[in-house]
Amino acid sequence: MPFDTGIFEWLIIFVIALLVLGPERLPKAARTVGRWFGKAKSTMTQFNHQINRELEIDELKKRVAEHEKLIKEQAADTELEILREEAEQTLQQAEERLKSKE
Repeated sequence: MPFDTGIFEWLIIFVIALLVLGPERLPKAARTVGRWFGKAKSTMTQFNHQINRELEIDELKKRVAEHEKLIKEQAADTELEILREEAEQTLQQAEERLKSKE
């Protein structure tokens, strides 16, 4: 049962509601309260799913960053790293030429 309430507590709530609302309005009030609890539960479930997705995305980003760092460390001073640096220099030169023509 929600909020760690026992049968005795629910019975007291039911009796008080029956006395206050009467037998005619009690079913409608119970439906309304039930809808509120359902909407609240649905909202909390969606919120929890969103938080979990955000945490998973953050974890994946950390892993990708770690792998990129590892790859860069392994590629340092290799032919691949030299080619990458040359490609970056070529791109920078091309960008400078475009800027100077404008």
